[in-house]
Amino acid sequence: MSINNSPAKLSRAQKATIGRKLHDNLVLRAQKGPPEPMLDAFIPPLDAVTTRLETHVVGKDETSAARAAHGDRSEKADIEVDTLARHIEGYIHIESIRRAGPHVTSVRALHAAAFPRGRAFLDDRVPDENQEIRRILAVLRAPEHASTLAGISFPLEWLDRLEFAVGESDLALAEKATARGAIGDHISLGKDAEAAWVDLVGRLRKFLESRAPAGNVEVALENGALLAPLNDAIAHAKALAAARATRRAKKMTAPVVEPATG
Repeated sequence: MSINNSPAKLSRAQKATIGRKLHDNLVLRAQKGPPEPMLDAFIPPLDAVTTRLETHVVGKDETSAARAAHGDRSEKADIEVDTLARHIEGYIHIESIRRAGPHVTSVRALHAAAFPRGRAFLDDRVPDENQEIRRILAVLRAPEHASTLAGISFPLEWLDRLEFAVGESDLALAEKATARGAIGDHISLGKDAEAAWVDLVGRLRKFLESRAPAGNVEVALENGALLAPLNDAIAHAKALAAARATRRAKKMTAPVVEPATG
């Protein structure tokens, strides 16, 4: 398997470890300051997706007695996801149907991008609904929509709460599936968590690339330090792949030694 600069080639366990280190780096940077809302906004979703990955690296054996508790937890989490999603969609929808205002056009475009089906997705199966919620969160957290949300005084805390709620829902689903012995569902959820991780980390990399103005060595160095867990892992994987390729090449080109006869 070839290794390039894409983190998708890393193992699920590596993704979980890297995600936690990236999260911790961003938290430490936020604590030191100065505040960078657009960069700091990556912290909650990175924590949530890493938690999901950590949960799915190794499936847990659940007892039948815990099955009812997992079902109750899943139901409560889904109610929280539904409620928060309705708050968010409703808020943006109301702002989009104003008769006039400086942000009406951009809010309408944002609503169309984030909620093309309105609230219909809330009737989907919970795993499908959660996947759509993560897509919606990615749209609403995109840097190009930050000024629109600020202009309508959108409470960004709702996005953090929804991120946490959908993470809790995923965890509850995973534990419920494991308790039923539904290994296939568990693997599927793990793959979905990996896909979400790759998307989120990719967006973080792009944001950091745009964060450092040309010639700003200090910011460039900080970006490198923030991404070091990812870049180091990719470099290590590429080195291992190159070493394996070299060994294969040597083995294929090694001269054949004929057995001695006498």
